[in-house]
Amino acid sequence: MQTAELLRLMEQFRIAYARADRDGLLAVTSADFCWHQHCSNHSEDRPTGRVLSGVDAMIEEIRRRQVHWQNVRYENLVERATEDGLLVQTFTISGEEDGVPFHANAVDLYPVEHGRIVRKDTYWKYTAGV
Repeated sequence: MQTAELLRLMEQFRIAYARADRDGLLAVTSADFCWHQHCSNHSEDRPTGRVLSGVDAMIEEIRRRQVHWQNVRYENLVERATEDGLLVQTFTISGEEDGVPFHANAVDLYPVEHGRIVRKDTYWKYTAGV
């Protein structure tokens, strides 16, 4: 895929993710899509973080965040595509989780195969909170 096509794919993913749009997410992700999260509250998932498999698990996590996260702000969003089909998204995120403030610099990596996003690898560097 060309850079412009990859960035359009990222935009489609971002919009569907923000809306928790199952059909939109299914249209841009592979059948074996998984999300490697930046952290986990369960010891069996450490140190690598929790892994969510499939779009339905991703939507469940988005819905959980809608309940537990307040005053969320995304800033400094930059999206890039590499020649070998990797989408790179960097941003700053801040807000509160159940009343506890957080602020982090984030990197999400999205490998693309056969025109579909196969994984979301999330890395956060906390600069305040948590």
